[in-house]
Amino acid sequence: MIITEKLTAEHIPQLWAIDRAIWNTQNTPALEQYEDYERYATGLKRQQLLLALDEATGAVLGALSYHHPSPLPAHRRHWVLGIGIAPSAQGQGVGQALMQRLLIMAPSHDIGKISLRVFETNPNARRFYQKLGFQEEGFLPREYWLNDQWVAEYIMAYYID
Repeated sequence: MIITEKLTAEHIPQLWAIDRAIWNTQNTPALEQYEDYERYATGLKRQQLLLALDEATGAVLGALSYHHPSPLPAHRRHWVLGIGIAPSAQGQGVGQALMQRLLIMAPSHDIGKISLRVFETNPNARRFYQKLGFQEEGFLPREYWLNDQWVAEYIMAYYID
């Protein structure tokens, strides 16, 4: 597996397919962002990404996006992440490799905290993040109204210093 920060035109339709396959109302409130390919591609080009590629074929196995929560100077030491792994690559260490790369990169960017949000309806993801050392930082019991019901969300964080 190769981890790279270089997004190419060939990667975009693969990432589009992965995102459309994995995201649903059990794990995201923002399905509409995957409805318009051009809008998706434009947004993807603006993101800071780590991509996991199959060494033999170059196929995208997964991606991790990261950014500061806001442009405020007070957020300069904090990244928020999002991660998605192709269904065929899940459980094969792809997510762990992407997360480990981000954790290695963070100190050189003076990052002291990495956070994420995960639905209560996604317990496998929560366990995955906990195994990597993420801690529950908060719980939002009625954060989203999806499928005619409230969905709760956990805020999780990894502290570097």
